[in-house]
Amino acid sequence: MIRSMLCALVMFLGFIVAPTSAYQTGKVVEVTEADFDAQVAKGPTLVDVYADWCGHCRQLAPVWEELAKELEGEIYVVKVNGPKCRSLQQRLHVKAYPSILYLRDGEMRSYDGTGQRTVQALAAFARKGWRRTEPVPFYMAPNNWYGRSVGWVYKIPAVARGAHANLREAGWGDVSI
Repeated sequence: MIRSMLCALVMFLGFIVAPTSAYQTGKVVEVTEADFDAQVAKGPTLVDVYADWCGHCRQLAPVWEELAKELEGEIYVVKVNGPKCRSLQQRLHVKAYPSILYLRDGEMRSYDGTGQRTVQALAAFARKGWRRTEPVPFYMAPNNWYGRSVGWVYKIPAVARGAHANLREAGWGDVSI
């Protein structure tokens, strides 16, 4: 009993202290649920939520790489694989691919999509154009105190699936778990 509680505590603490990688500027950084909060906390961030199978996402990929070089030292440029990071996709309230989001100072703003998806148009949005768009309500922004705390709720199913898989690998049966 005490052993299982200790294991649960260690797992919980492991998720709280998420590993952080070096944040490179001038390059697109792929983020996941594990490092999203740490990466976004470093400064203004432009996020592309994409899917590998999406044609529009594949068209945007070289533009996104060029945009990272254009915004080097000003704004971080990251991407999230929506289908692989479902809980993060839900947390970002993404309903279509590609979704371009700007996160800054606890607010999230969406690139409306009516603008062109060129390096110049996206750079203009990231530098000053975001001010012309309305932020999402505070309870929907993933990068403020409320959004980070709600993010833990979205992670629960993934943690449960991981724990179940680890117990199965250790030889436990479904009935025992």
